[in-house]
Formats: sequence, C-alpha cells, structure tokens
Amino acid sequence: MITDRIDPPDLALIPGSSHVVVARGERLVLVSGQTGVDADGKIAGGTHLDQARQAMRNLLSALTAAKVAPADVVKLTIYVVDYDEDALTALLTAALEVFGDDYPVTASTLVGVATLWQPDLLVEIDAMAVS
Repeated sequence: MITDRIDPPDLALIPGSSHVVVARGERLVLVSGQTGVDADGKIAGGTHLDQARQAMRNLLSALTAAKVAPADVVKLTIYVVDYDEDALTALLTAALEVFGDDYPVTASTLVGVATLWQPDLLVEIDAMAVS
C-alpha cells in the first residue's frame, strides 16, 4: 500500500502523477502491459481514445483479479504510438472514464514509441502494485 507520495518543492509538479511513491506491504503485484484488445483478442478501435479506454478497463480487470485496488498501484508505465497532445488528452479522458476518482495518482512514466507488439496497437499500460 502507498504510505506516502512525495513531490519535492524543487521539482515541477506532474499532473496526475507523483515524483516519488513510498509503499509498504506484503505483496508485490506486477501487471503486464495491457493494450486496447478486448477479451476476444480484437482491437477496440483505431483511435488513442478507443484503445486507451480498453487498456484502462483491462488494467482495472487485472488489478481486481489480483485483489488489489487502484489505490495500491505504485508505478504506471504508459507506452503510446504517435504521441502528441491529442493522445495525451485521450489517455486522461479514458483514465477518468474508467477509474473516475479512483485513478491511481502514483509514480508514472509516459513513453512515446514507434510501434508496439501488434502493428495496430496505439497504447500499452503496465503497472506495479503493493498491498
């Protein structure tokens, strides 16, 4: 579980994230990269928003299956193909739609990439949780 979030005053704030997360717990849960692919293996759509929604739903499903809550997430890494401001807006919109107020404010990294493991994928999200 997260015991402290630290944003040092000499570092610029990161919206929706924290520079440092301190966690203590008995279980470390690692969630593999979740993409915009539904339970049937079909890509949810061709936009960042469509795929981010599905990736966030998949992430929530994986966390739930591991019996951890979004509040237990200590690290997120988000990979985005064709990253731009519109892609960032899509990610934030999807996160709020899926998680609402439970969106994990945690240490995070956003990485623009050339491609993911399937050619039509645009978003992949992995996570680390402690409970």
